[in-house]
Amino acid sequence: MSDSTITCTRCNLANHPSNRFCTACGLPLGSAQADAEAGGDALGMYEPPDPADSESDSLLRDLVARSGFDATPDRHGWRLLVSLPMDRHQVVYLGHAGTDPEGRPLIALVSVCGTARDRDARTLLKLNARSVEGHFAIRVLRGEEYFIVVHNLAANLSADLDAAALVHRIAEMADSLEDRLSRGRDLY
Repeated sequence: MSDSTITCTRCNLANHPSNRFCTACGLPLGSAQADAEAGGDALGMYEPPDPADSESDSLLRDLVARSGFDATPDRHGWRLLVSLPMDRHQVVYLGHAGTDPEGRPLIALVSVCGTARDRDARTLLKLNARSVEGHFAIRVLRGEEYFIVVHNLAANLSADLDAAALVHRIAEMADSLEDRLSRGRDLY
């Protein structure tokens, strides 16, 4: 494939560089620069718990507060900024993630790593086999596929967790992949 084409991240079709959308599947084609603001959509549009279940919302706020990181409300939850070695930072989003099969509310911790590329997917699947907390996944953000780290947990189990350590581990896992994918840039 020549440098004069843009490969669609969804269907892998080589498109002419003047195309704004993939001619096969219609996905917006990426730019040379990653979209650092795409992370704001990382939690998705899950409905918050039923107002009668205010305990889930309270557990989420408690988890955010106990993390000790700089936290700000975001579109679908909370945005936590985690400082890492070598002046790097990683954002971890916390929010509601629907319910598990038993109907218990879930809380998600999500951090964006970078634009998804097929050549990296096999490696990440192998890393998932060794993951203890969190796993790599692909999520469509602003019309493009991104690698993310996600950790879902039952809201009622969040009170017993070391929130700061969990958030920090998710941030480290995501930043490690981001560093490799972006060749040292710190975008997310």
